[in-house]
Amino acid sequence: MEIRKLNYRVGWLVADYLNETPCAVTPELMAELLPEGADTATEERVYGALLCGFWGLDPEASAEDRFIEERYLRPGLRRLDAAVYRENPYYQTVRIPERSVGQWQLTHQAYAPYELFLRDDLILTEDLRQIPALGYFAEAFSYPSVMQDGREWMSIKPSEIESSQAAIDAAFGHVVTFGLGLGYFAFMAARKPEVLSVTVVERDPSVIQLFREQLFPQFPCRDKITVIQADAFDYLKQDMSAASPDFVFMDIWHDIADGLDLFVRARQYEARFQATRFMYWIDRSLKCALVDALERGQMLDQDFNTD
Repeated sequence: MEIRKLNYRVGWLVADYLNETPCAVTPELMAELLPEGADTATEERVYGALLCGFWGLDPEASAEDRFIEERYLRPGLRRLDAAVYRENPYYQTVRIPERSVGQWQLTHQAYAPYELFLRDDLILTEDLRQIPALGYFAEAFSYPSVMQDGREWMSIKPSEIESSQAAIDAAFGHVVTFGLGLGYFAFMAARKPEVLSVTVVERDPSVIQLFREQLFPQFPCRDKITVIQADAFDYLKQDMSAASPDFVFMDIWHDIADGLDLFVRARQYEARFQATRFMYWIDRSLKCALVDALERGQMLDQDFNTD
């Protein structure tokens, strides 16, 4: 219960900071505090100390605050190298134009130097800590994005790259992925020799139009990729048996708020396709949220497997 309380507290501290003041740590602040020639580890410690101040933590006076700094903030915070992400094969191959179709827009967004962001799914520890994976760049970093009515729906940024990597590594044979976005998963999976085909199921025709007209012609493994317009659950019920997929990746939610019910529904189809391996985007965060919802009694009318 003590760890659960700390998980909640840290989650709210991070959420409030990201929603209200993600750029509170500035290059000017860092320049004032960093010694000349400081290495990455020193920079991360200075950055973390600044975050503690902005979060209202006093590690010297409070044992709980010190625990949060040492066991949540330090293990979760990373200074990222922008060059590593710019060398990603998708970044190297696909050029994103500024285009709009209906409510959807292809565009670019950017992180400011030292802006804090989530860099991956939750880190779960043996003692049940739920550590937010946090990151920042020391320089501005631009990334491609799909916006829906001005709201970010999908972007090729560190959190997307890192949280999709396990599924990309695991993909094999005939693959079905739910959710198109900018086609990042399809692009990366199709590059693998052990992946024979990638079927992308996307509900919105405007997203498909943008992808086919602006992005798909740049993909090097187009012969492996097929895009189907369909609702994810209609496809699961009616059409997926014919596809006989070896691997399924589900990525049709924006975050935990809209993803939990969809995750629960999707998990129930695994029993129909016992020869198929299923993986889900941000599944660690969703499983933690599911446990919380069950303990609050919010989903007792659902019949599902929580393994």
